[in-house]
Amino acid sequence: MEQEEKIKEYVLKNYKRTFTKKTITRDSKGQIVRRSYIDLEPIITIKETHIEVQNNKDASPIILNKDILNERI
Repeated sequence: MEQEEKIKEYVLKNYKRTFTKKTITRDSKGQIVRRSYIDLEPIITIKETHIEVQNNKDASPIILNKDILNERI
């Protein structure tokens, strides 16, 4: 579990835009009324040789080397 916390911290720090979803609310004329941002939870899969991180189950993964677990973030 500690490894996943390190990976989550690393990914949210370095790949911030990938894990943020922008939603727009429009009025009846089509004008933008409000923008809101939703933070997405990373899906972490630790494989034998690498780490895969996704923002949803159908998204392309970000493939990370296992050396990030040994580094200081």
